[in-house]
Amino acid sequence: MKKRIVIVALCVLLLAALIPDEAVKADDGLSFLAINDYLPPELINVVVSYGGLTYVPSYIFNSYSLGIYYTYYATKSTAYVYNAHNQIFFELPTGRTYDGSENEYDAPAILWGGVVYLPLNFLINYFGTFTSRVIGSNAYGSILRLSSGSVALTDDEFFRAAEASMRRIYLKRQTEATPAPTTAPKPTPTPAPTEKPTREGDAVALGLAGMPTEETMELLRRQNVRACVFLSAEEIRSDPDMVRRLACEAYPLGVRSPDGAADACGEAAALLWETARVRTILAVTAEDAAAPEGMVVFRAAQETETPDQDAAYAVTSRLENSKGDQLLIFPDGGGDADALQMVLYYLADLEFTVTPIRETDGEKAPITP
Repeated sequence: MKKRIVIVALCVLLLAALIPDEAVKADDGLSFLAINDYLPPELINVVVSYGGLTYVPSYIFNSYSLGIYYTYYATKSTAYVYNAHNQIFFELPTGRTYDGSENEYDAPAILWGGVVYLPLNFLINYFGTFTSRVIGSNAYGSILRLSSGSVALTDDEFFRAAEASMRRIYLKRQTEATPAPTTAPKPTPTPAPTEKPTREGDAVALGLAGMPTEETMELLRRQNVRACVFLSAEEIRSDPDMVRRLACEAYPLGVRSPDGAADACGEAAALLWETARVRTILAVTAEDAAAPEGMVVFRAAQETETPDQDAAYAVTSRLENSKGDQLLIFPDGGGDADALQMVLYYLADLEFTVTPIRETDGEKAPITP
């Protein structure tokens, strides 16, 4: 796919102007970071300014509900921020920032004190799931409030309510003689090496339960991945052209019985032969359904019809705790490909070998969301 360069530096700079450098920390006070209606005591003096942009530590997006999530791919020194609809990558060694379609952005991440810091206003502009604003300052410091919309107090009400806590924390810091930082951080181009293990040598046999969308097909092409596609009789009837296309593009095909009917897999197998001249003995059925005779059967839990980030988490957490080769049956369900994309990025990062499910995988218990 031809790379497209997206220029957003002007937008980022305009957004950054909403939080001027001098507002990050009051003259002799502290910098408080508030999340919705909460003033976390651990988020003091964590907001920094670098290169005219405001940065926040990456860990806040997994600790608080702001509509996006963060992970770090140590093998590629790349930070990954995502939700169910969008993804963005920050390569720390190169300063390159890009999305899943290879669009590039002028908004690098930095590393300070061993922690990845992310450009706040760029994330707001890109994801649109939360806002930020400095809501006030006093002798004890200033508050930068991040809000996902789940707030009960207005900014003025929240600032007045937080003043007592700000005073208490400020006086405690003064007593402990803990000075607030006065200089901007110096970004480190390359993170300190970690010993994150890879799964090189382990394989994942991949299957999709449901007719893939064009988005899913494009994702699999970009990732250079093939999967065995399991189709029901209804899906084969509804889109015979896609069935023939899958066969022509060398996707292994199997059948499935979403409702657990005993004869549903046989019916789907017959339709598959009539439609695309493909014979199969691969079948996915519910855990409590009768096994079709003469087929290699994979028992799957109840399917998730619209996979989301929770489905991706369920898969990656089970893979994280597994050993050796694995079998993964992931629902497509006509939904978007974002959850599957999260899983494929995870597999690539840990250097799994991904292959389609074959007849010889019949003894393995599948991982399903």
